[in-house]
Amino acid sequence: MDYAARALRSDEGRSIFEALLVAVLVAVFVLIATDRYYSSIKTVKETALLVEMSNLRSALNYYLMFNGKPPISLKEMVEKGVDASKRGIEGADYRIVIAGKYVETMTLDADGYPVDPFGNRYSYDASLVVIRSSTRGYEKW
Repeated sequence: MDYAARALRSDEGRSIFEALLVAVLVAVFVLIATDRYYSSIKTVKETALLVEMSNLRSALNYYLMFNGKPPISLKEMVEKGVDASKRGIEGADYRIVIAGKYVETMTLDADGYPVDPFGNRYSYDASLVVIRSSTRGYEKW
């Protein structure tokens, strides 16, 4: 009986070659799974960035509409509540108060500024009234 046939029928322990082969196969499968996991996380963060950018830009438009001027910083939109006073048709004053802030339910850094899904502050240019992500590669979104 040759060696290969004896090795398949043998009750003895496995060889080092077989153990290394199994370890290499397991490592390859773990690397494939890890790569797919991190690429799916990146896709989720990019989608969240698009949604948050849309929400921030809408909040900025509401701020401009209700206050008539752009905010000094994004922190101001996080802290300031929505408040609009209007004059009625017959001259009676009424006040619209919307419970809440312009920007809510966003992740904030230690200073109270909104951060994107990648953990970086959003950049805001008050002179141009433009909000962008400060994460490298997403600045033009």
